[in-house]
Amino acid sequence: MKVMRVLRAAALATAALVPWLPGAGQAQEWRGWNIHAADYPNGRGLDRFGELVMQRTNNRIRMRTYHSAQLGQQDEAIQQMRLGSIDFANFNLSPFNNLAPTTQVVTLPFLFRDVAHSHRAIDGIAGEEIAKDLEQIGIIALSWFDAGARSIYTTRPVRTPADLRGMKIRVQTSDLWIDLMRALGANPTPLPFGEVFTSLQSGVIDGAENNWPSYESTRHFEVARYFTTTEHSNVPEVLAVSQQRWRRLNEQERNILRDAAREAAAFQRQLWAERERQSRQVVERAGVTVIEVADRRPWAELMAPVYQKYTGSNPRLSSLVQRIRELP
Repeated sequence: MKVMRVLRAAALATAALVPWLPGAGQAQEWRGWNIHAADYPNGRGLDRFGELVMQRTNNRIRMRTYHSAQLGQQDEAIQQMRLGSIDFANFNLSPFNNLAPTTQVVTLPFLFRDVAHSHRAIDGIAGEEIAKDLEQIGIIALSWFDAGARSIYTTRPVRTPADLRGMKIRVQTSDLWIDLMRALGANPTPLPFGEVFTSLQSGVIDGAENNWPSYESTRHFEVARYFTTTEHSNVPEVLAVSQQRWRRLNEQERNILRDAAREAAAFQRQLWAERERQSRQVVERAGVTVIEVADRRPWAELMAPVYQKYTGSNPRLSSLVQRIRELP
């Protein structure tokens, strides 16, 4: 009888562990975070990721994305993912700058020559290094989404860096963005994003910087009628899963997630490129003056102090900058 009791106790203990064992056949409910609306390219990309995973695991892994920051703002969501209460997400890389050092590199201004160059970097050497750093803080990077090139838009024409001198330009609350604008000769003005329209309208600021869809969807083009294609920043975003979830998967399941994430990223990038074209058409039809920057070198040359400050004392970061620049 004693032997039977021991066997029953062992069986119960094993049964309690079964839902957590890889390949146990038990359905897993995964929660996903996204700051954007469901119909935004990023939201649709995350939904595609979830659909592919569910199909290929026969609904053993069921994914639900909570769009529009329903589960908290990005800093909160990052912490939740590290704790394991959020299972997958699409994050901008800038908030990781103090947690994962190599993310600082891809946020540097004028690093990428164009979108194709940024893809080669983040799908290769830059992404590999960033993924290593993210894993150290409990986040597994699977693929990379586009977030668009950011340019400057203003209430009066800006054709050269000299034209920015003394202008008050809204920036994110970030030392790097403040240093970027100072290097260009502007007066950086940190403001919440929601206050940009009224601040442009009232003259509190003379301009801001962002991508085409943000410029169009917020209707900032109605009060800042000049868009200068500086494309000074092209920070990618990561599609990631919690390391705690990842460790419970077998290799077949991990491969399913990796493949689904890469397909979702390709889909999101297509959607993003189309959304950029549509947004540009909207503002041009509205009469916005688009000032094309044909040669970005005079702008980029002003960034030497910024690069020195953020990578100069770190051989790993400065080496990664050089390797990215040397990519064909």
